[in-house]
Amino acid sequence: MATKRLIPLNKIEGVTAGGTATIDLPTNVRYHGIFLEYDTDTSGGATEANMEAEISEVRINLEQVTQRKASSSQIFDINRTKNVTPTVGNGTAPGYIPLLFSEPQRATQIEQEATAWGMAGVRDFQIEVDIANNSGQVPSLKGFALVDDVPEPPKGIVKWKRNTITVGATGELPFSLSTETGESYQGLFFFENTDGDIDDLLIEWDGVKMYDLTEYQNVAIIEQMFNGSFDTVSKLVHVPFDGNHPADALRTVKNLNGQQVRVQELICTLNMAQANNVTLIREMVGLPD
Repeated sequence: MATKRLIPLNKIEGVTAGGTATIDLPTNVRYHGIFLEYDTDTSGGATEANMEAEISEVRINLEQVTQRKASSSQIFDINRTKNVTPTVGNGTAPGYIPLLFSEPQRATQIEQEATAWGMAGVRDFQIEVDIANNSGQVPSLKGFALVDDVPEPPKGIVKWKRNTITVGATGELPFSLSTETGESYQGLFFFENTDGDIDDLLIEWDGVKMYDLTEYQNVAIIEQMFNGSFDTVSKLVHVPFDGNHPADALRTVKNLNGQQVRVQELICTLNMAQANNVTLIREMVGLPD
């Protein structure tokens, strides 16, 4: 049966301020999304600000290897670029952190579902949620998952790889992106310390300019192209590579004289207006790590 259905997250342990909650998930279904339901007795309840203060990091693990790692704030903002607005609490209703596997920005249902996380051959699927101690609050964590029964392995999942780009001065800063694994890049998310830290950005793929835009040009192209699939977010420079139909991420292998070879250089050059560090989340499509 491939009909989607919602199942509760039943195996949740360690929900405490200052601790790490673990959620063990069944591996006999395919996942389109997981929705973490958070509540707190902090004044105002699970508002976006309170969730960002209290959910400091979420890690999604397959076979005890982290496939995605991000703060709740980063999750909210990446989802916003895909036109998914967070549902927040208000002191009565709880708030929600959506972990999306079927990519909502893709043009068709088939393309969206191509990135669903099948569990065939997987023995261990777990989510870890770090809950910061926000003045001794009493947190609550529940949730549910959107699943179906398609028996496929996690062969083309979207993973997030996060690192910090250290910025020591203004001006141009080259930064090399890895091509060693042969995975494709679906998108890049550059999180600024303050809006406008990055003046413009150049991306070169073995010497071919893939992207060369100022901050304002980037906003314009996202708002005017891609059929409304993406949106802009303050303090986040988003470079989408999957705006084609059908979806086609930026590959790190190419055909040379009839042979598949690895792309040797994938370089981002940031032109920094301010000497503030940048957090980069690379959105990769491939097999689990």
